[in-house]
Amino acid sequence: MPHFLNTQANELINWFTTSIHARTQLAVLLRKLIQSTGHELQKVDFPGNDDAERPGWDGFLETSSSNAWIPDGISGWEFGVTESITKKADGDFEKSVRATNDAERRNITFVFVTPRRWQGKVHWVKKMKGKNLWKDIRAYDASDLEQWMEQSVSSRIWFANETGRPSDGVRTLERCWADWANVTDPYLHSSLFATAIQAWNCEIKSFFEKCDSKPLVITADSMEEALAFLKQVFDIPELEQYQDRVLVFDKTEILPKIAQETTDFIVVAHTREVERELAPYCTMLRSIVVYPRNAARVKSDIVLEPLGTEPFRKALESMGKSRDDIAVLEKASGRSLTVLRRQLSNVPAIGTPEWADDSRIASDMVPLVLAGTWDAQNEADRTLLSLLAEVSSYELLEKRILNLLQLNDSPVWSLGNLRGVISKKDAIFAIKGSVSKADLYRFLEIACSFQN
Repeated sequence: MPHFLNTQANELINWFTTSIHARTQLAVLLRKLIQSTGHELQKVDFPGNDDAERPGWDGFLETSSSNAWIPDGISGWEFGVTESITKKADGDFEKSVRATNDAERRNITFVFVTPRRWQGKVHWVKKMKGKNLWKDIRAYDASDLEQWMEQSVSSRIWFANETGRPSDGVRTLERCWADWANVTDPYLHSSLFATAIQAWNCEIKSFFEKCDSKPLVITADSMEEALAFLKQVFDIPELEQYQDRVLVFDKTEILPKIAQETTDFIVVAHTREVERELAPYCTMLRSIVVYPRNAARVKSDIVLEPLGTEPFRKALESMGKSRDDIAVLEKASGRSLTVLRRQLSNVPAIGTPEWADDSRIASDMVPLVLAGTWDAQNEADRTLLSLLAEVSSYELLEKRILNLLQLNDSPVWSLGNLRGVISKKDAIFAIKGSVSKADLYRFLEIACSFQN
């Protein structure tokens, strides 16, 4: 069976040797390959991106379990993308010998990696082993990386995301974070999730420690917010080992294909269609499912609430916002991260919630936005809402509200008997095309009659 999103050596060569950005990503690819195919990893240190040029080893690994690609014990890794592969390998070898004393070298495997094809690889390894300076010597080129990636679905999806190839409805957490955070000015800061990480990281650790086929259920204002939270919580050291095994499924028919190839990955399902498709594999796969925060039929393991005032202020200060800016954004967003993202985005499609594209839903929201907050058991509130919505009984309106609560990025909240609109400013902007003069006159007339 062909591997899902199969990656060829030529694709690796073309990307890593023609893009300056890609050169800082070789460490990231190797880290993902190790994290997704290795076990019993004690230390994985492969700095990429902005940290790719730091002194010392390009990568350092310590593990008590080996496989065809990962040496047992301690290994020091060097890599480069230059055409003069042997010259680069010789230079890194000598540099590492000088930097490491003899006693340490006897316990370290030296590994050199190039994303090019290296015809002299076998001869070079044999020559360097003959010097008897390290515990062992290994060398990997583009052909080896292609074969290693066949064992790692997540690395192939990452590569597809990075190179702009169609990834068939499945994403890495890194891609999810970029999709969530990079649509605003300035970019959304990771500290927005500091409170949630502190509150829920133990719950996630416990989930991975238990041998339980039950999915971990996360509820949030939007599925995008929940996925962004997962990226940040998996960045903490205790959970980092799992991050590169996590795959987020956006469409159906993909999960069964990957499950036929391997079950060594963690499923994130944020649609009910994918969740139903997951059901036959629950005993074989770890899984996380995402629901709207007010979904009445779901018992949540983790609930992402709006931020408190102080964490909200600190996070926005980290983004360079002034005290006045923060006050405006706090009022406009209700400290909901989903609404805040819309407030800070200059992209019209992001600035307007998906539900607002449905004229029926937008019309249903008009009386709710005008009311703001109400008590579902208070007779006066029930009467006022019924008159605003032009329905014969509040029960009919309550059914509409329950449907609204099931939406991704729902504009309303529910807590016991209390109901309300998450952000009146955000919602009125979203439904402005559905609000008529008659709606406003009716609201003023009803409000005045209740005051009298």
